[in-house]
Amino acid sequence: MKENPVISVVVPMYKVEKYVPRCLDSIMEQTFKDFEVLMIDDGSPDRCAEIAREYEKKDERFILFQKPNGGLSDARNYGINYARGEYIVFIDSDDCIHKDYLKVLYEECVNNNAEISYCRFKYSYFMSNICIPMFSFPKKEVLNSEKALNLIIRDNSLHSYAWNKMYKKSIFTDNNISYPKIYFEDIATSPILFFHASKVAVSNRYLYYYEKRVGSIMATIDIQKVNDVMLSILIIRNYIQYKNEYEKYRDSLKFLSKKMYLINIYSIFNQHLKCRNFSNMGANMKINRKLYEYLISENYKAVSGIPELPFKMQQPENKRKRRSSAR
Repeated sequence: MKENPVISVVVPMYKVEKYVPRCLDSIMEQTFKDFEVLMIDDGSPDRCAEIAREYEKKDERFILFQKPNGGLSDARNYGINYARGEYIVFIDSDDCIHKDYLKVLYEECVNNNAEISYCRFKYSYFMSNICIPMFSFPKKEVLNSEKALNLIIRDNSLHSYAWNKMYKKSIFTDNNISYPKIYFEDIATSPILFFHASKVAVSNRYLYYYEKRVGSIMATIDIQKVNDVMLSILIIRNYIQYKNEYEKYRDSLKFLSKKMYLINIYSIFNQHLKCRNFSNMGANMKINRKLYEYLISENYKAVSGIPELPFKMQQPENKRKRRSSAR
């Protein structure tokens, strides 16, 4: 392995021992060979580190890092700090990739002088070996910063996941960008990365396989995650406005804010239903509306750094658990 590989592959690991071998095998089988793999054991209590050590023995490009549990954002930031490659990709350890994933994304960046490349993805179901395409239909094209950023903010044809993309590492380091320690940290961070990319190259090939599993963040929505969705949008709005570029992206930010406001209505109702407790559901609905109005307000004043939500929704007490413990 060269002293400085071209690509650094960052793989955070936490409670995913069942999926890790499939993920690491798919990286080992890449047709592009000049890469390193930073396996970040984020204090996982299962066999993730033990499995990772086996890959260290098999392939010198695979390197295990162990740290106390700090969450997905912390693990990604840790990987950025230790990555030696000119380019960086993030692969969630319960997912896997096509054998040409690194090759295609690297060529898209280099051939188009782009700082970010993007590919399509499929939903994977581990137990059945079924893969279902995500029908977002991005075209194969090279986008300038403004068009790419508007598309990713709207979260329609392009999506803000940290994975399914390759980044020039310098976008992170030159602009002091890191993932905030919240849920949906990629919603907050990907648009900021796109803001600093002069070009984004989009491939229409399906190269990433996202595992749909029961314990994922998306599958376990609660009120804290609903708050963090709104905080993620506020972080984007604040950053762009602080850079005096809000006018270019106002409509897209309003579109995303309304979209998440409407999704939150369902999430809030569903959370109260699960807890069998509707006592403060009306208050949470009102706060959701107030946050939406705050996000689209023309009177918002941008601040330096990470902004804070002015008000937050509250998690309902779970009456199911209380009744069960009373028995």
